[in-house]
Amino acid sequence: MKVLITDGVDPQCGQILAQNGFEVTERPKISKDELKEIIGEFDKLIVRSATKVTAEILEYGTKLQLIGRAGAGVDNIDIEAATRKGIIVMNTPGGNTVSAAEHACAMMLSAARRIPQATADLKQGNWNKTKFTGVELEGKTLSIIGLGKIGREVASRMQAFGMKTIAYDPMIPDEYAAQLNIDLLPLHENFINADVITIHSSLNESTRNLIAKETFELMKEGVIIINCARGGIINEADLAEAIISGKVSAVALDVFETEPVNPDNALLKLDQVIATPHIAASTIEAQEKVAVQIAQQIVEWKKSGRLEGAVNASAVELAQVPGVQSYLNLAEKLGATLAQMAPPDATKMTVRTSGEFLQKFNEVITAAALKGFLDIFQSKDTNYINAFTMARECGISLNQKFEKENLDYTNLIRIELESTTAKRMIGGTVFGDKEVRIVMIDQFLVEFKPEGNIIIYNNIDKPGVIANVTQLLLQHNLNVAYVALSRDEEQKVAMTAIVVDGAVTPALLDEIRNVDGVDVASLVSL
Repeated sequence: MKVLITDGVDPQCGQILAQNGFEVTERPKISKDELKEIIGEFDKLIVRSATKVTAEILEYGTKLQLIGRAGAGVDNIDIEAATRKGIIVMNTPGGNTVSAAEHACAMMLSAARRIPQATADLKQGNWNKTKFTGVELEGKTLSIIGLGKIGREVASRMQAFGMKTIAYDPMIPDEYAAQLNIDLLPLHENFINADVITIHSSLNESTRNLIAKETFELMKEGVIIINCARGGIINEADLAEAIISGKVSAVALDVFETEPVNPDNALLKLDQVIATPHIAASTIEAQEKVAVQIAQQIVEWKKSGRLEGAVNASAVELAQVPGVQSYLNLAEKLGATLAQMAPPDATKMTVRTSGEFLQKFNEVITAAALKGFLDIFQSKDTNYINAFTMARECGISLNQKFEKENLDYTNLIRIELESTTAKRMIGGTVFGDKEVRIVMIDQFLVEFKPEGNIIIYNNIDKPGVIANVTQLLLQHNLNVAYVALSRDEEQKVAMTAIVVDGAVTPALLDEIRNVDGVDVASLVSL
């Protein structure tokens, strides 16, 4: 287990890992080209924010299983590319919460009272008491964009300063915010009512340029803006214009669209702007916390398989819930069986679960079914992390459906597969704790254990068919371990599943297909 640590992560991280049997290499200032050269040797990578783990880097990381981010933000990691390759991305939420919140509050106070500007002027030999008149924060309205852990910590601290707190976060219930004395308002109402706006959301397509020319027009004259979250959430060109026009009276930035920031950036030339070089989480305490936390999470994963802090592996985390493992085994078996019976042009899959126990496991059961199916149908190296991405790339559209109950089985998994010309279905359940069974194929109720070599064929329901098939097996010196039969009396057709000891050759399968009355025959190897 070889771990590469970059970006000057606190030494305690490597020490904890080494004490638990990991082979640790630390390269704090590694370049992109150097990283490409050596990343293929490691199965785990730990970074802070400086190392950019791009899709290109991941192509060289052929052994990578996990990327650990010693911190909360993961925008320097290509999550989609990592997921596609089945690599777990793990962060340390909460480890630097207090540091980031304190920095945001310090920036807010500094912007309101113009402390950095007054300091610089004083050091130049001036004594301008009236030039740097500021504003009080008491009684002002603070808008918090993003009410996560950091946003909530900022709220509690600034409420102590007498600020009224409002917020925007579509993921937070009104009742929860009310307990924190925070009024949740629509985004535009935050912009209209705020005297101070502080940003604590992640950067994604929905938040990029969230604050731009149109939103500045909604704001009060003289608004103060703080951003210690991520560059790119504020359009920097539009912000410069808003400062020059007087709409924005003061700005405090710890982050920029491009980092390190270009010295020619127009914002750095404006007296109303104070800035720091992305150091909100850079305290001794925070760096120790996140370093220890990411190491402990990786050690716990090694010992128990628990994935604390995994940002792209919810299916893997669900898979560790007691009692679900047998159903995941079943789902993989169902998917693998269907792949060996499926039409080659299949384009649509529907995974149906029924039963109270399975309700919360829809996602992980679907991932397991896709893994079993794609590993055979498309010869893909699929796992629970990349299963949905792999299905999309293979042109398989996916539906997930849950039914509260099934009249015949307490918990049931069914997978339907469709092409332009055909449709197949397979279903299964678990008896007791571990007895996995296939219980239906298409319209047939047929029960057998999904193990070994299984010949499955449809035939006209008439005498002699099974006798002729078993005679062929005898001629090929194959022992029959188990036979399951099912009939559709209305349509006069039947299905048979025969589990055999030994290998079934393509020639034998062709002979079975040529037996009088046999319609479709498949070999399923599990």
